[in-house]
Formats: sequence, C-alpha cells, structure tokens
Amino acid sequence: MELSLSPTSHRVPSTIPTLNFAKLSSTKATTSQPLFLGFSKHFNSIGLNHHSYRCCSNAVPKRPQRPSSIRACTGVGAAGSDRPLAERLLDLKDACWRFLRPHTIRGTALGSLVNKPYLPIAAGDLSVQSAWFLVIFFAAAGLSIAGLNFGPFIFSLYTLGLFLGTIYSVPPLRMKRFPVAAFLIIATVRGFLLNFGVYYATRASLGLAFEWSSPVVFITTFVTFFALVIAITKDLPDVEGDRKYQISTFATKLGVRNIAFLGSGILLVNYIVSVLAAIYMPQAFRRWLLIPAHTIFAISLIYQARILEQANYTKDAISGFYRFIWNLFYAEYAIFPFI
Repeated sequence: MELSLSPTSHRVPSTIPTLNFAKLSSTKATTSQPLFLGFSKHFNSIGLNHHSYRCCSNAVPKRPQRPSSIRACTGVGAAGSDRPLAERLLDLKDACWRFLRPHTIRGTALGSLVNKPYLPIAAGDLSVQSAWFLVIFFAAAGLSIAGLNFGPFIFSLYTLGLFLGTIYSVPPLRMKRFPVAAFLIIATVRGFLLNFGVYYATRASLGLAFEWSSPVVFITTFVTFFALVIAITKDLPDVEGDRKYQISTFATKLGVRNIAFLGSGILLVNYIVSVLAAIYMPQAFRRWLLIPAHTIFAISLIYQARILEQANYTKDAISGFYRFIWNLFYAEYAIFPFI
C-alpha cells in the first residue's frame, strides 16, 4: 500500500524546455525538428492543441489520445470550457484512473522506461493538487471502511500499512530515498500485512475466530521474501536515469548485474524451500501441485537470468527481466487457492 504520487518512483528532470509560440506558429514542422513538451502541432483561434508531444531524455511511445483532448484536472486555460461537459468528464476520469491504479499491477511493470514522462502527473494530465485530493480522500475512505466493518485489530493493521505507505512516499521523510528502509517497508506491507491481514479480515467478516493456517503462513512467508526481491529489483529499469540524477538505489550502488543475481538467488531459495515444504509436510500441502509448479518457476527464472546475461544487461533486457519477475509473482497467487 503506497501513497506515492508518482508510482514506482518515477523521476523527471526538474527543468522543462520552453518554446516561443510566435516562432512555432510561423514555422512549418518537419520530421527533423525536436519534439517539445506540451505544445501542439496545430493551433486554432482559441488555443486548443489537438496533438501534444512530450519530451524526455529517451524516446517514448506515444499514448493514443482522443481528438481535441486537453489536460484534465489541471485547470490550465479557460479554452476547455468550450468543450462539451461529457468530453471533459471523460478526460478527468481517464487521468484520475491512470493515477489511482495500484503501482503493483501489470501496467506499471510494463511501463518500465527511464523517467516515464507519460504518467498522469509527469505528463500534466493530473495536477499535484488533484492527486493530493484523491490520495487523502481514499485514505480517509479506507480508514472509515476498516474501522466500521472489521474491528480494532484490522483497523490497527490497516492504519499501520497506511502509515508505512505515507512515510515511504511523502516528504519530509520519504523513506523510499533510502534503499534499506524502502525494501523493508515494501516487504512488510506486501508480505505480512497484505496476506496475514486479508486472511484475518476475511475470517472476521464471516464471524469466525482467528486460527493459524499452514497455507496462509506459507504464502505470507513466501511473499515477504518475494517482496524483498521486488524491492531490490524495482529500480533496475530506471538505473540510467538514477545515475544521471545521482539518485541512490541498490542498482546504482551495487550494479545491475549484481542486483539481478541477488534477486534471482533469493527467489530460487524461496522456490527450493517451497518444494521442501511440500515434501516434508504432505498433510498441509498438495505435493502434485506445489513441487512441479515451483520447479517450473525456478527453471524459468534461471532461463530468464541467462537471457539477461547474454543480452549484456541492455535496457530492453532489464525491462523484460523485471516484467518476468512480476509474472512469477502473479503466478504464485494463481496457484495459491489450490495448494
């Protein structure tokens, strides 16, 4: 649970190129010209721009946009008032949804380019003020739901998770700046709080007393270590930008190759322990599923690490490796109900 206004620690340069409007309007665009942030290719009499381009240090695929779209939630310019209300509401909904999606979902893992200028705040589709409003509103809503429906213990767990997410992301603490603190917070929230808390809350909502469950202990322990892997590898796709702007991460300190090997090693130990648990605790787990599934996952991980090594740790190879780690994470939850 993170309250970061820019998921996965997105970073953009602090300076933005400026442009002379008069000069641009009198100059015909050519393919050899650079792309400038937030200025249109065509201008009409009321100042709306139909197609906007973003600038960053690396080429970024253009995100499809609706015709005549303007930036939602920013309140920039009065020209937007001439557009139909329904269209403006659609733009607002689009920007808010792209901002609110949890950073752990597949979309963020797929969007693993350096600096990520197309995300809603960096792209100007969502203002910082609007982002703060959304974060505070849903934080308050979550606290209310937990407090009114699940009792004091679950409310305490939820509050702890919210607190950890806040100090992880929000100044002045912003603990994600410090590698050790960052991965400890991520492991605690995604591992212990998410799995143990959800299990306890489910039983409480059904009116059942809490009791330990071997599968729940397994998934909590497994995901806690998996979260460590995610925490130390999450900055691999951004290592170029981090080095350029002197941002300290495990990847910049230890190197991409060492972090990839460390993450793979921890994950392999996780799989080996899972197989051993199935062998020595047949009464608690289904051997026919746990052993072959984790054997396949382990072999696939070794294969992907080998591909990364052979590709000499290029940016595309690193991004592919990071996406694969997330796929393994999803796969574990896919088989969990059947173990």
